[in-house]
Amino acid sequence: MNSHERRRARLLERAGVDAYLVFSLDRTMPAGMDLVGLRYLTGYTGEGALVVTEAETTLVTDSRYLEQAKIEVPDVEIVHAEGDYLDDLARLLSRRKIERMGYSAWRTTDHVISELRRRTQVEWITHGDPVSELRTEKDAEELAVLRRAIDIAERALGELLPAVRPGAGEVDLASELTARMRALGADGVLGPTVASGSNSALPHYVPALGRRILREGDFLLIDFGAVVDGYVSDMTRTFVVGRATEKQRDIYAYVDRAVNAGLAALRAGVPGRDVHAAASRVIEQSPYAEYVFLSPVGHGVGLEVHEQPKMGPQMSAGVPRGAVVTMEPGIYIPGYGGVRIEDTAVATETGCEVLNRLPRSKLIELLA
Repeated sequence: MNSHERRRARLLERAGVDAYLVFSLDRTMPAGMDLVGLRYLTGYTGEGALVVTEAETTLVTDSRYLEQAKIEVPDVEIVHAEGDYLDDLARLLSRRKIERMGYSAWRTTDHVISELRRRTQVEWITHGDPVSELRTEKDAEELAVLRRAIDIAERALGELLPAVRPGAGEVDLASELTARMRALGADGVLGPTVASGSNSALPHYVPALGRRILREGDFLLIDFGAVVDGYVSDMTRTFVVGRATEKQRDIYAYVDRAVNAGLAALRAGVPGRDVHAAASRVIEQSPYAEYVFLSPVGHGVGLEVHEQPKMGPQMSAGVPRGAVVTMEPGIYIPGYGGVRIEDTAVATETGCEVLNRLPRSKLIELLA
């Protein structure tokens, strides 16, 4: 049994159904609603409808993806949808004599399910998002891919830093970092966010908003990642362009301590809110308490850049073993600048393993 077969078996067991539907088709739904579910369960990267049963797995797709599907998922039965997808899917369910079908209410529109109810005699069993729940626990194959994505991102950043100097543009640096990740083997990229000066106090700043030019003494926050085989890395580093002030060093030190505190609290079974509290407490007890972050201190990462679990104050469930999560506290001072440091770690029974290798304990000055 390969990894995709094991995942499908676990899905049926977790959902408690004999059959399960994963549907992602931009002709009938918003684009890309569950492409990650299709990929996670089969390795297929196109659109279509996946019907999973204990005995067999069938992919319904159209001529745009037919040859691609034959190459990517040779172990899965493929049905060519020549007309109305929903009619073809309804006929398949009738032939399979499927009586009860599970689906994700979070990933499937009401339009699709109501049409399938009308066209079939199937009892439709709604779930939250069991595939995403399975995806929180990364297997060895997934961890290997994520390590490659992190390595590419870190190497690209190392290559970029010599080009950082006063007069460089945020947009230009973002483009250069993207090109370097691509050249090192990334299939795609996350971001990048390149925020300098007061822009670094905007947690989700987009460089194109202002096209700011770097100046001596700026904070420079870079949030980015590489995509490898569909898996996304996510990291942030903050630097100073030129010489740092004592205040900049102080802010950076508190954020670094917050990262360390969060990672020290992270282990399988610990509620995410406890991890969040450990990291946020460092900043709440600092001179910068009024700028403590309000959003979750971290999140799962994998086929999507924001997955479960979330390291937030509302998360009472324990972090699953094998969950890959970010730790990204920050201090953001409006009009002045901000610091965020983001590492990625995998939760283990005894603690966590940090997957990043790029040092972060000291504020780096980028000197021309």
